[in-house]
Amino acid sequence: MQTSGECSYAHTSNASLVWPVNELPSGKLLIAIDGVPTGADIDGIQCAGYVALPEAAGSSGFHVDHVVLMTNDLDRTCDAVTEVSGYPLKRVREVGEIRQGFHRIGEGGVILEVVERVDVSKTSLWGLVLSTESFDDIVTRAGDLVTAPKAAVQPGRRISTVKNSAGLGVAVALMSV
Repeated sequence: MQTSGECSYAHTSNASLVWPVNELPSGKLLIAIDGVPTGADIDGIQCAGYVALPEAAGSSGFHVDHVVLMTNDLDRTCDAVTEVSGYPLKRVREVGEIRQGFHRIGEGGVILEVVERVDVSKTSLWGLVLSTESFDDIVTRAGDLVTAPKAAVQPGRRISTVKNSAGLGVAVALMSV
């Protein structure tokens, strides 16, 4: 993660999350995708301008693995993602009453996970998953601020959720590489 001017950024090779510099990531998150103009609308989510950073700028030890959008209409939101970004829906997963759609933003880029839930009133940037090679060390150091690691959906990877008591203001999970 990096700070530049009035905003802080968390990056992948072709997408960023942006939030006001003096705040922890909160409901004020914006998404910026390489090639998508400032102000573009993804089903009610305004896009920020993408800022490419030198490779060393993103060397915090974390990588944005995926970003989660919540919606009450998976098809509408996934259509908007495709229209604005040019990256199509790759697959849909259904778990009980929850439907998830997955877009990969660029080759090897961030995964944009769209989750449909009936209790959601409008589309929002809900959270993110950060991957790190230091997963075990970070989870150990975080102690009671994170859940016990468990197997992730992705084979061979593990995941731990940062608890609300950490005060981040946005859902964050940590994942092994």
